[in-house]
Amino acid sequence: MISDRSLVPHWIAESDRALAFLDINPIRHGHALVIPKSHALDLSDVKPEDWRAACQLTLEVASLLRRRLGTTGENLLVASGPGSEQSVFHLHLHVIPRLPNDDLRWNDWWQTKVQHPGDPALTALAASIRGSAQPSSR
Repeated sequence: MISDRSLVPHWIAESDRALAFLDINPIRHGHALVIPKSHALDLSDVKPEDWRAACQLTLEVASLLRRRLGTTGENLLVASGPGSEQSVFHLHLHVIPRLPNDDLRWNDWWQTKVQHPGDPALTALAASIRGSAQPSSR
């Protein structure tokens, strides 16, 4: 399994429960992956302590990329489960380093997908997700 850093010559950071390494098919210079060392298929399968460790290492990787590569931001991406187009069946977080005015232009793509459901529909959906018919009083 790739969770052993000795098998990954392009590793960049490690903790006792997580490993970070450069993506072999990056979309940006420095594009990294962070994985829990214990196998987890997706978010529904990961142990909370392994997810926390992967998220903590993700923070460290983002900081490393900013310091070492001079990037000024990052996008994080997780594909989890069949509906997400997950193609590698070990949970992983993509850390994609960004610079102002780089060629990724995710916001332009995002704007083509935005929906405008309105407050009544959002309130009903939130109640459905919470499992209650009435909005929460919190």
